[in-house]
Amino acid sequence: MDDHPEQPHNTFVVRFWREWHGEGSDQAIGWRGRIEHVQSGEGIAFREVRQLLTFIERFIKPLPLSPSEESSAPPE
Repeated sequence: MDDHPEQPHNTFVVRFWREWHGEGSDQAIGWRGRIEHVQSGEGIAFREVRQLLTFIERFIKPLPLSPSEESSAPPE
């Protein structure tokens, strides 16, 4: 069962920022973020888009695919 019943309106605040890793010429830029569900006050930090989407899916159901999207979707 879902952690939260679906609400008619869901508001999310998402922040992204750059993070530097390493030193000198070996520095690499990475992205980090934080998302908060306003209605519940719950939030998480994330490094990957999948984490962001998984958090959102806890509160809302994914929309069904349109017929054209279904025909191009890979088989499960």
